[in-house]
Amino acid sequence: MSKITKHALLGIVLTAIAACALAQDAADALHARMDRLQAEIERGEDLSAIKRLQRAYGYYLDKGMWTDLAELFTDDAVANYPAGVYIGKPSITRHLYLNVGAVEMGETGLGDGRLYNHMNLQPVVHLDPGGRTAKGRWRAMAMFSRYGGGATWAEGVYQMGYVREDGVWKIQTLDYHSGFGAPYSTGWVDPGPRRARGPRNLPHPADRERNMPCEGFPEACLAPFHYDNPGTSAGGLVWTDTAPAVSARRGDTAERAQELARRASLLRDEQEIENLQRIYGYYFDRRMWDHVADLFTDDGTIEMGLRGVYVGRPRIREFLDLLGPAGLSDGELNDHMQLQIVVSVAPDGLTARSRSREFSQTGVYEQHGAWSAGIYENSFVKQDGKWKIRSLRFYPTFISDYEQGWGQDAQQPAAVSAERPPDGPPTEDYEIYPEAHIPPYHYRNPVTSAEPSYPSGEGRPSRRAILAATAAVVAGQIDDPPSYGDVETALIDAERLIARAKDYHELINLEYAYGYYLDKNLWNDLADLFAEESSMELAQRGVYMGGERVRGFLLSVFGRGGEGPVAGRLGNHLQMQPVIHIDDDGQTARIRLRMMQQLNFGQRASMGAAIYENAAVKEDGVWKFSKVHAFNTWTAGYDGGWTRNPGRGVPGPSESYPPDAPPALEFEMFPNVYALPFHYDNPVSGRASRWLPPEPVRSAAGVAPSATP
Repeated sequence: MSKITKHALLGIVLTAIAACALAQDAADALHARMDRLQAEIERGEDLSAIKRLQRAYGYYLDKGMWTDLAELFTDDAVANYPAGVYIGKPSITRHLYLNVGAVEMGETGLGDGRLYNHMNLQPVVHLDPGGRTAKGRWRAMAMFSRYGGGATWAEGVYQMGYVREDGVWKIQTLDYHSGFGAPYSTGWVDPGPRRARGPRNLPHPADRERNMPCEGFPEACLAPFHYDNPGTSAGGLVWTDTAPAVSARRGDTAERAQELARRASLLRDEQEIENLQRIYGYYFDRRMWDHVADLFTDDGTIEMGLRGVYVGRPRIREFLDLLGPAGLSDGELNDHMQLQIVVSVAPDGLTARSRSREFSQTGVYEQHGAWSAGIYENSFVKQDGKWKIRSLRFYPTFISDYEQGWGQDAQQPAAVSAERPPDGPPTEDYEIYPEAHIPPYHYRNPVTSAEPSYPSGEGRPSRRAILAATAAVVAGQIDDPPSYGDVETALIDAERLIARAKDYHELINLEYAYGYYLDKNLWNDLADLFAEESSMELAQRGVYMGGERVRGFLLSVFGRGGEGPVAGRLGNHLQMQPVIHIDDDGQTARIRLRMMQQLNFGQRASMGAAIYENAAVKEDGVWKFSKVHAFNTWTAGYDGGWTRNPGRGVPGPSESYPPDAPPALEFEMFPNVYALPFHYDNPVSGRASRWLPPEPVRSAAGVAPSATP
């Protein structure tokens, strides 16, 4: 063989080796990219599972589902309840059955005559580095009663510790920090000097006495925060460690890319369904019936209480008129808060079910007012790339007159209408409080995967209702499963979806941290949530523009030189029902949010509500507010409530620290009803609902045009 030929062959061999090396490098780079993506998706799944766990805790506690509730704890869990500290799952289990339930071991359900609603709200959750543990702060708001006796309010903060064992998230530590407890008759007023409490005579004594530095209002209490300020890089990220919890299995790249895209899509599907349920509530508030009906499929169904089943969108629209004429008139309050959503998306991402809670404040000025609450068990399908409601089933929990409260008044839901008869009878015949009734759960226990341990007697849902809640979701039209043409397309989509899912959780943390800081007059922490270029407008005080002007406004106008909780004052600002839309670039977002106030400044308890239309921007990778704008809808003294004792006025601009621009929207609160802004149109039909006041313009004279609804 000639030297030339040998050299040519050697060149070919070396070229082939180099090509193989390059190919291997490319394969390794692709798998490393997938490893990072898988780690991000696993963290998103972890966060979703933790929120599901805590919300299930609230639903099980509501109905005395002690067996299911106890299974949510680790074997070595520590639970610090008002009754004392219980150590280990066996002790916690006995506490739940014997002390809280007042039943024998193994007996579930509340029985007739008892209301025990526990709303688990306002989560701020962070995963710890390593992905095996996590911490969460939740607000609990509860309503208790024995029918014919007293009724009670309670509010506080859960500081939670979670751990993942064998791939399943469980509760490891629970610390309840009391905000206030109050009889319904007086509301949240200072009860005066407290008597020293002696040891409790409980069927199952605590393992250790409770030792809390502060037991709630009227003391100046501040429950600890597990997180740094979410407006900082240390507190703004819901997770930071992206090392896979287990070694990634590297199989076929095309199959793996498709699977990662599917898992990322399920996380965003869950969030889109949460948005849809909350949007339903905002439209329902204002009796925007055309918008509500638009959210259903053509063959959708609605069943509210014992009114029967209405089939098809035209019949759903007819049914809604039974609840009142479209649109609110002055003097009507119709707030229906949508809370504590548990979403279960099918593995193919085309159908889903959800359980959610409604808490309502309704009435007519100078006539009547009512509290009510209930549970939704809904189903959804994806059609033309949009999630729609396939079936809506609402189970009322209680309906009570405002003046009497739930301890003395318990009304039954409306029956089948003779005016507009349904297309089918109620799925289940039942009575609500004071009778015991448990709406069926569509999901299994999030720890054991076992079916719910319903009571054998009082409160057990019918077999027909259980089957209806757990059956596969069917519809006349459902999208085909998504398909990706190549690996790169699948990976780009998966990376985009998990980034938006993470953004959603971080925006939730931002909004809810805002409420916790506002509760306790932590003005500098509140100001740190704002971007440098930002604005704030509260209660028609005018617009403050720029991060430092926002800080000055909070410290000067609200703080008046002071900061932190004050003894004898209650300033709860419960944040709930966020509808979040993130722009495609992942750098800006819009958020609609509801606020419920519980206030006390002395011996006068009051309450109120507002809708926020906020905006956020990402600065150096951390979400911050670019705009906070509250539209107050009503305030009222607790004595008489919204129907007898509403407060019409708002503070208006400060003279000592004037705003940079006047209010962007002039309005009068309840009993006046004004048109509220929305940052979105109907997500299913596109029917117009979007309108926002004009952006404020700073001028030398501090004057800018105001909009009127």
